[in-house]
Amino acid sequence: MELKAVKPYSLRMQPDLKEMLQLLAKENGRSLNSEMIQRLKESVKNERRGQ
Repeated sequence: MELKAVKPYSLRMQPDLKEMLQLLAKENGRSLNSEMIQRLKESVKNERRGQ
């Protein structure tokens, strides 16, 4: 998907969750946005598998 086709999405989250995600993103060499997208994709994939 072309980046221009992706619309920004505002998300509210607790500061401690954001901090944890930022640390994980840094450990994984990703941006915060990329980390969140990767984790959401994995969650949806796992749910479809029945896990």
